[in-house]
Amino acid sequence: MKPNSHAAARKSRASAQPTARSAPRLRGRSLAWAAYAASAWALAYAVGVRGYQGLGGTLGLAGTFDDPEAMRRASLLAGSGILLVSVAALSLVRPWGLRLPRWLIIVPALTGSAYAAAHALTAYVTKPLHSLGVIELEFRGWAELDESTLILWDLLFYEPWFLGLGVLVTLGTLHHFRRTGGSPAGARRLVAVTVTATLALTAYSCGLLIASSA
Repeated sequence: MKPNSHAAARKSRASAQPTARSAPRLRGRSLAWAAYAASAWALAYAVGVRGYQGLGGTLGLAGTFDDPEAMRRASLLAGSGILLVSVAALSLVRPWGLRLPRWLIIVPALTGSAYAAAHALTAYVTKPLHSLGVIELEFRGWAELDESTLILWDLLFYEPWFLGLGVLVTLGTLHHFRRTGGSPAGARRLVAVTVTATLALTAYSCGLLIASSA
C-alpha cells in the first residue's frame, strides 16, 4: 500500500472515531431563547425584587412585619436561591450543560417548573376565594397588613412571575432534551408529566389551604 494510502486510511479511521459529545443539529424552531429568557427572568427577580426588599425596599409590600430584620434576611436568602436558578437555567442551552448527565438537568428543572407553576395556580384559586369570603386564609408574620393590596400585588405581579418561570424553564428543558438526542415523542411525554405534576401539586396545595381554613 502506498504511503498516501496509509494516510488516507488513518484519516478514514479517525473520522470514524467517536468525538466528544455535542449537540445534534435540531430541526424546527429552536427553543434556546426560552432558556436564556428563564435565566434573565430569574436574575431580574432575584436582584430587582428579593435583593431590593432584602436591602430595605418597601415597594410591593402591603404592610409592616412583626420582625422586619428577619424578613429582610429571608428575602436575601430567597434571592440567593433564585440567583442559582438563573445560573442553572443556562445549563439548558450552554455547552457546559452537555457535560452533565441528562437526567441531572432535566429532572430538577421540570420539578422546579411544576412547583413554580403550581405556586401561581394555587394562588389564583385560593386568593380570590378568600377575597369573596368563601375561605379564610392566614397571613402570618405581619404587624399591619392591607389584605386587598397584598392580594392584588400577589395576583398581578408575584404569581405571574412564578407562572412565567415555570413555562420558560419547561420550554428551555425541551430544548435541552432535543439537543441531547431526545425524540419528539419523548418531549411530549415530558410535557405531559410536567403538566400532570403541576395540576396534582395545585390540587394538593389548594386542598390543604381550604381544609385548614374550615
